[in-house]
Amino acid sequence: MDGVQLGPFTIPWVRLGVALALLALVLVAELLARRVDPRFSPWATGAVLVGLLGARLGFVLENFSVFARDPLSVLYVWQGGFTPAWGILAGGGYTLMVLPKHLWRYALMAVLAAGLVAGVFLTRGRGAEAVGLPEVQLTSLGGTPVSLEAFRGKPVVLNLWATWCPPCRRELPMMVRLAQENPEVRFAFVSQGEGPLVVKNFLEERGLSPEWVLLDPETRLAQALGVQGLPTTFFFDREGRLVARHLGDLSEALLLGYLRALR
Repeated sequence: MDGVQLGPFTIPWVRLGVALALLALVLVAELLARRVDPRFSPWATGAVLVGLLGARLGFVLENFSVFARDPLSVLYVWQGGFTPAWGILAGGGYTLMVLPKHLWRYALMAVLAAGLVAGVFLTRGRGAEAVGLPEVQLTSLGGTPVSLEAFRGKPVVLNLWATWCPPCRRELPMMVRLAQENPEVRFAFVSQGEGPLVVKNFLEERGLSPEWVLLDPETRLAQALGVQGLPTTFFFDREGRLVARHLGDLSEALLLGYLRALR
């Protein structure tokens, strides 16, 4: 499973784990503020904010060429894009500046609690990755049967989407462009639960012409891969082994990072 289902929404394990880890840090700090020193309360809030800002800025700097083309996308934090190492350095530096030395060991207790919570959820989120390309029969827009097994030999990006899905519509033009710019990777856009006419009309209206658009009207692929929400994107290596999966829309910087991991 990719995350926790809450009605029509799915919260990815990674985001849930990070949120609960930061909550654990704040709660332990509040306990320390009551029993050891009141300065732990503002420290926790500041460390979380500085850490998140540092993680985001670090990711932006690592992908500066992408964000330079669209500076406003720096603010699209709902798409993800945080580098943990930068966040840890920023939060650690803030801690060294605002807490006296004799309180550092107590702050470490709060950090360890956060790390334990994060470790539990991140391990849980990696539990379903030992899979390969499913043996599911799909069809092209023209009605030709297509087997995913035929995609072996190249890295594969498998994007499960639908025309009614706003995040899918948002990310699709960017993904099609990167597919054209990276011919060594095979991108397959698999429409879920829709017929050829709906998909064709949508692509024509948007002026999009991806090489591989496949139809899965009975959503068998989503069932085989345990998909909980759309869009979900899977990254397979040349041998058809799953390298990573991503629930939710992708930013260009995140997608480029996944592509680097495939090479």
